[in-house]
Amino acid sequence: MTGSPVVLVGPKTRLGREVVAQLDGAPVLAIARDALDASQVAEIPGLTPADVVDASTRDLAPRVTDLGRGPLRVVVAALGPVHPETPRTSYDACGVVRDLGFVKQVVAAGRPVRIVFVSSVLALAPGPDRRYYGGWKSVVEQQLQQLVDECCAAGGDATLSVLYPGRLVDAAERRGRLRLHASYQALARRVLATSAEARSVDRTFGADSRIWLIVRSISFALRSLTPSTRRSVTPSPEPGVTERSLSGEGGY
Repeated sequence: MTGSPVVLVGPKTRLGREVVAQLDGAPVLAIARDALDASQVAEIPGLTPADVVDASTRDLAPRVTDLGRGPLRVVVAALGPVHPETPRTSYDACGVVRDLGFVKQVVAAGRPVRIVFVSSVLALAPGPDRRYYGGWKSVVEQQLQQLVDECCAAGGDATLSVLYPGRLVDAAERRGRLRLHASYQALARRVLATSAEARSVDRTFGADSRIWLIVRSISFALRSLTPSTRRSVTPSPEPGVTERSLSGEGGY
């Protein structure tokens, strides 16, 4: 991968940190949302202040233009609400619009762009308490695709690949039933490999994500035979899980 530059959205997430750890010397530009965020991102192992841009300033576009040589690999490790316990539509919408604006600036730089968006299997088949989270993942995917389509229509070179993982764990934790879950390390490898491809790729990632799709499909088929009990279900917090550990990737 050395030599192909990477623009990283969501560098503070667990997955983002793992992507940084596996860059193997490739030029990287980690996007921070403001000055405070930039100082925190610069402390991530493998990054220096020179590898970070405060996207709230006017520095993003020129930094992207000058970043290495070849197509830009844009890794979107997190964009949108991260497993919210309470839906905050207006607040979350503002954050999504802001972060999509950062990606739009990258695409508008005029370089070939290979975007990889780490979504979630919940975008394909959300549980009753994860509709809000899964729905935002779908919105973000559609908006990224629109950016790519507009770029290509204007004569540019851009692709979007989407990965749909289930729950993620550290590689050292994959024992017993946890072996069904993919590791952050393995997903980071797949993300970087996918970002090096010129074609678009859409695929689930992890055995549990495929099992989840099967289970949800059967559940939906059975529900269609019975009277509806549809209602709003407040997302429940997961014991021992924080925003940093979930990092914007898929989880049930």
